[in-house]
Amino acid sequence: MTREARTTALVIASDAGSGFDAPKYAVKHRGNRILEQVLGDVESWPVDETFVVLGSDAEEVLEAVRFGNVTVVIDPQWSEGTAASLRVGLDALSRDASVENAVLARGDQPGVTAAIVGLLLDACEAEHAVAAVPKYRYARGWPIVVTDDLFPRLMGLEGDADVLDVLASHPDGVTECWFDQLSPHRLETPDDLRDLHRG
Repeated sequence: MTREARTTALVIASDAGSGFDAPKYAVKHRGNRILEQVLGDVESWPVDETFVVLGSDAEEVLEAVRFGNVTVVIDPQWSEGTAASLRVGLDALSRDASVENAVLARGDQPGVTAAIVGLLLDACEAEHAVAAVPKYRYARGWPIVVTDDLFPRLMGLEGDADVLDVLASHPDGVTECWFDQLSPHRLETPDDLRDLHRG
């Protein structure tokens, strides 16, 4: 008997950030740590489990952030670029043969709703696509749904390879969901936090 297909959220939270006095993902945002905000969003998503990849300041982030039932994976080679953390995360979740879909998310991008993720998953299934990406008015963004057919290609990336660029260069089987809103704001620097609070 085959196991039921599963969908996993893979949150990449491994970079060092820029200009923060403390590890970026442990910085307070609206009463909670930045990463806690994202994980709170993920709890509402239509996924079966959640993996988080940590890298820079992993020990401090582990001590500061409440992870709950999330599976944490450490990327010791995070400084090599995003591809390394993506590779580590996909390797970890793909050990479960029942995982057929991954929702790739950024650990510094709170505000991604269950509705966004649900529409991406539905589009990927309806179109029999290997990936589904959101287009927020004029630009593609995150999160990105990928099927296990794409795992080997993504695990072969190196450096700071951008998943959106990879999908744009191999468009076959990639579907796009249009949203009449701007992309949820990323918190990459202290200025991003200040801009968000002013907004």
